[in-house]
Parts: sequence; structure tokens; C-alpha cells
Amino acid sequence: MYKLKKEKGNSLRYLFYENADLLNQAFKTMCEAVNAYCQNNIEEARKKAEETIAIEKKQDRSREIIIERIFSKETMVFTRTDRLKIIEKMDKIVDETEIVVRKLLQFNTTPPKELIDGFGKMVENIGKIGIDLKKLIEVILVDFSEGPQYIKNINDLRREVRDIHWDLLTKIFKLKLEPLEFNYFQNLIKAISKVSDKSEEFADEINGMLCKYAL
Repeated sequence: MYKLKKEKGNSLRYLFYENADLLNQAFKTMCEAVNAYCQNNIEEARKKAEETIAIEKKQDRSREIIIERIFSKETMVFTRTDRLKIIEKMDKIVDETEIVVRKLLQFNTTPPKELIDGFGKMVENIGKIGIDLKKLIEVILVDFSEGPQYIKNINDLRREVRDIHWDLLTKIFKLKLEPLEFNYFQNLIKAISKVSDKSEEFADEINGMLCKYAL
């Protein structure tokens, strides 16, 4: 297993580690917000939603610093183009967590009990994806050989989220909800699922990069 080296000052690699940690934090607080909402704890859901939004803003600032540094003379294993692609994709994923919590706060209605377990399983898997994304970023900056295991984990977890996503959509049709509630839950389910979709897309792009640099 790789060990993260202590970085001097704020090296470019350290800044990527920091950004990956913020990404994982955003996943964690987003999942906590959804769980609190399902428990009808609106105050806690709002608190965790606000934390997610604050983390997204912090990650944006981190991204800006990294982009400035990418075009310096500092070297890394990835080309400048690929470094830029990685940080931009990380930013897009965190944007999706913000979208989820903003949707969560739009309409304070209690979720039907038939949906609660599904929501819980979705965010449980997405929380694991956040951890694997963080580890993926860390390892590929040190050792390419350890990347594929995290890519596989992310793809497997995304597949599970996708299955739950379709099951929940089927349930909201069967529940015959009022139009406003139906539309709200349909959009919320899709938004949560999109976090895992974007994560898988990112993992697949990293896999392509690893193959390219292995040649």
C-alpha cells in the first residue's frame, strides 16, 4: 500500500491532495444532509446542506490556485493538459453535490416511508464513492499500479446506485403522489444519482490516462 509522502510547503501535489479531501468532505456532508432529511430533521439537513455549499466554495478557491500553479515550471507525472482536466473534473463532481443539497432545501415535504430505505442506500454508496475518489487521486500521483482497484470500486458502487435510482423512480409512480411532490422527488432522485454518474465518468477518464502513461 502506498504511503503519502510529506510535502514541503504547498507543493502542487499537496494541493491536489487537499482538493481531493475537500471533494470527499462534500460527499460526506451531502450524504448526511439527505439522511437528516429522510429522518425529517430539517434543521440538521439545512446545516449539512450549508456545510456542503461552503465546501464547494472552498474547493473552487483551491481549484483556482491549482490552475495557476499548473502553468508554472513545477513538474508532475501528468502533462499540464491532463492536470487541468483532472482538477476541472473534480470541480464538476463537487458541483453536483451542491445541486443535490440545494434541491433538498427547495421543498420541505416529508419523504414517503417507501422511499427512505432507497435514499439511505444511495447515499451510503455515494459516501463510499467519495472516499474512493479521494484515494484514487492520492495514489495516481504516487503509484499508477494502485489506481485500478479504486476505479473498479467506483464503477461497482455507481452500478448499485443506478439500480436503486431506477427502483425509486418506479416507486414514485406507484405511490401516485401529488404532481408537485412527484416532480420534486423525481428530480431529487436524479440529482443524487448524477453524483455517482459524474464520479464514474471521472474514474473512467483516469483509467484512460493510466493506460496512456503506461505505454
